[in-house]
Amino acid sequence: MLSYFFIREVVSGRLFAGLLIGFIGVVVLAAPDMEVSNSRFIGSVYILGGAVGTAIGNVLLKYQAGSDDIYWSMGIQLVIGSVFLGFASVILGEGMDINWTWSFATAALMLSIPATALMVVLWYALLASAPLNSLNSFTFLTPAIGVVIGLLWFGETFTVVEITGISITIIGLIIVMKAPGEGGRVREVRPGID
Repeated sequence: MLSYFFIREVVSGRLFAGLLIGFIGVVVLAAPDMEVSNSRFIGSVYILGGAVGTAIGNVLLKYQAGSDDIYWSMGIQLVIGSVFLGFASVILGEGMDINWTWSFATAALMLSIPATALMVVLWYALLASAPLNSLNSFTFLTPAIGVVIGLLWFGETFTVVEITGISITIIGLIIVMKAPGEGGRVREVRPGID
């Protein structure tokens, strides 16, 4: 919705259907044992907040895509995120002491460079060359990948509901990938170019 209003990206009916089906798949994955009082619900609320933030960030990055300001855009995004995390840490009573060990430093380095900065630069490069709505559909795979990681590394098992949710999500993604548009892509109208 944000891409339509702010960067005037046109969404075909088939693309919308694929996005909706992918979203339904994610809801099916999250639905089991969902109660307002349990930690899974609270986690889902946090994930929803993160999704809204990601959507806003993606629209802003798409708006800047193609310019030479990738590092500036990435830096601002990381600073804004750190401000919110800093406030949350103070509100939740987290301590400010850091125990600098080799394992902590390695984890911080891996999270900051390849898992965050490099990912943002690559995502920015993709946004410069493809419609935002088509790219965003791949984020629906995040919970499905999480379930697979749980299976492979932590010995968790799939439930019928999880298999159904993953299947629905993949069907939605296939529909998005096959969505017709101008030249095989969804027609995109760039800001300032009508």
